[in-house]
Amino acid sequence: MFERLHRLPWLTLQIIAANAAVILALAAAWYLAFMRQSSVYSERLMSTFNIEPGSLHAMYVDDVERQLWATVIIGLLAAILASIGLAFLIVRPLRSLARATERLRHGDYRVRSAIEGGEVGHLAENFNALAAALEQEDQRRAQYLADLSHELRTPITSLRGYTEGLEDGVFQADEAFFKLMASELSHLSALTHSIEAMQLQHPANDDDLKPCSGTPVGECISDAKIRWDARFQKRGLKLDLDVSSTLLGQRFAVSENILRQIADNLLSNMARYASDNKSCRISAAKSVGENVARLKFSNDAPDVNHAALPFLFDRFYRVSDSRTRTQQDHSSGLGLSIVKQLCLSNQGNVDATLNGQRLEIAVHLPLK
Repeated sequence: MFERLHRLPWLTLQIIAANAAVILALAAAWYLAFMRQSSVYSERLMSTFNIEPGSLHAMYVDDVERQLWATVIIGLLAAILASIGLAFLIVRPLRSLARATERLRHGDYRVRSAIEGGEVGHLAENFNALAAALEQEDQRRAQYLADLSHELRTPITSLRGYTEGLEDGVFQADEAFFKLMASELSHLSALTHSIEAMQLQHPANDDDLKPCSGTPVGECISDAKIRWDARFQKRGLKLDLDVSSTLLGQRFAVSENILRQIADNLLSNMARYASDNKSCRISAAKSVGENVARLKFSNDAPDVNHAALPFLFDRFYRVSDSRTRTQQDHSSGLGLSIVKQLCLSNQGNVDATLNGQRLEIAVHLPLK
């Protein structure tokens, strides 16, 4: 019962009732004015001409009264019909907006309302802007979860590799080994803080926001090499490191956690796609005339051509399905996209070039 009442076209009924009330009020005012004027007319006949109002006058008054009521009824019907048309004209865009709002309430953020003129059109513009903002926020959260799952996979894979290496006797349970394990666990902890903040670029933990103030650039990069050496050796790859003397004593102006994410994604990409028995290289130097460090990650990549370079940093882009070299390792196509996102959000940049068959990815990050 209440649901049926709720679905009635109340706005249309209100417009019709308002116009009908106006017509009835005017009719009542006309009738009272007519009756008063008729009484005044009778009194003037008596006082001025000493004529008694007779049946003729009564007939005239009755005829005018009938015509008045007929006019009122016709005007009332015309007002109701006009009100119905006007109500549908006003309510039509509102109904469209109501349907769009209902779809938005059920999670369809792609819905848009038709924009017309006037105040309703302005309301539709605001609704469309709200729907676009909600759609963008929903896409941002979906992208965040995809990026975060990719980020979590790297330290988990490293920890699994360390434990398998320990079981196979590749690693020794010494202080250096446990330091590597603790480093990966610390990285996982930092990522869980970023989950709480729902923000990949800016970790929630204040400690993660501190730049590498106590670690020079060379040592930051050396730590990345140490973390990935075992995985490169497992694939028969050699990872070389070359840090220019121009970076001696220099420190990054970005957080250690962000630098680690950038290096891990690039090294993961290199370990996955580098050609077997080929050398991989990390070189670091200071850009001429700028307080910026240029980190270059290079490896042999015969599958990459110049046409693919502009798309390497796009989300989910892969040069070809055959590029996945390792077994039981499925790329999400997000690693380089995350690198670009992190570089840009920290006043840096990244680009890719081909030198023969070698792919060179250069990361530019500000120095302290």
